[in-house]
Amino acid sequence: MGYKTTMQRNKVFPCLLELDTIATDNVLDTSVSSLSISNKSLNRSSSNPDLSSSSISNKSMTSSTSTFSGTINDEDNITFVVKVYRSDQSFKYFPILKTTTAKQVVMLAITEFGIADQSRYYSLCEVSVENTVIKQKRLPDQIDNLPERLAINARYYLKNNHSTETLVPDNLSNELMRESRIHFLQLDSLEICAQLTLRDFAIFKSIQPTEYIDHIFKLKSTYGIPHLEKFLRLPNQEMYWTITEIIRETNLMQRSKIIKHFIKIA
Repeated sequence: MGYKTTMQRNKVFPCLLELDTIATDNVLDTSVSSLSISNKSLNRSSSNPDLSSSSISNKSMTSSTSTFSGTINDEDNITFVVKVYRSDQSFKYFPILKTTTAKQVVMLAITEFGIADQSRYYSLCEVSVENTVIKQKRLPDQIDNLPERLAINARYYLKNNHSTETLVPDNLSNELMRESRIHFLQLDSLEICAQLTLRDFAIFKSIQPTEYIDHIFKLKSTYGIPHLEKFLRLPNQEMYWTITEIIRETNLMQRSKIIKHFIKIA
């Protein structure tokens, strides 16, 4: 899996997190065959040539297909990319796993940045900007799942625990705000499709067998049907997300592009 794919995936996460704030979590087929886009479903149109099957390269499709099959089989072995800054605003990219802890990222960072001090003198901090107010918090050493934890308006910084240095000066707050404005059309349609499917499958996989029985026979068990209820909310949640993305774009030309983007995802 290439660098571009991992970076696209990291950008898609905030887009998917927005689904949780709309209404609910469309059950997508998790088989690899569902990725195939037939010529019949995407016929070439003289007015919309970008919706033709030729607009999606075989290379991109193969990449996403391999990502699907590998990720569903072993979620913990997906490679993500995190960007870690220093107080001088220099940065480096680090390939990590979902299970990689903040402490392990610190150890990687001090090596790559050429820092001679021991890792115990450093920590990983999350710096975010909300309404021009800069917030900074130190992450626990054992915290993991770092790519998905990072907010769209935040950065990871390597911080010297014995220093009172300011990681992000006030004049850079606007830059962080600009970085957080990712337009839907900037996201790769195949990557959105892949992450939606994996997200839905993860919810489906978490459903306990007893939840089906409790739901069908309307039983009031102690455990209940929390995962099944979340799965049943998926169609409405994704439908309202689609509607929201389309309606809140006031420019008709841009709105038509968003509709085309959703067609590609579908």
